Amino acid sequence: MWAIPTPESFGAFNWSWLFVILASFFYLTLKSFKAISVALGLVLPFMFLNHFYLESFLGSYFLITWVLIFVVAWIGQFIGHKIEGKKPSFFEDLQFLLIGPIWVFLGDKS
Repeated sequence: MWAIPTPESFGAFNWSWLFVILASFFYLTLKSFKAISVALGLVLPFMFLNHFYLESFLGSYFLITWVLIFVVAWIGQFIGHKIEGKKPSFFEDLQFLLIGPIWVFLGDKS
């Protein structure tokens, strides 16, 4: 989303901000401290690691780096589903994608 052109009037904001704001709004509607913590966990790092810093740090490898991370993460996710013997449930319900980070945040309590 960093590479999608944005209007000049957006200033330092880009399309990724829209998705962070929407996901944060979803977590805030859950009305629990941990959900609010996840929302802040999305927004605060995003504010500090903005496009201009990352692009200047990675240079021309900016897009290639993020595409590679995305592809490797998806491959890892499907390997995990194969090991579990279950099909990915996120194909059935988008809400599972938004709830997933809360489970990571809560950690394993067993």
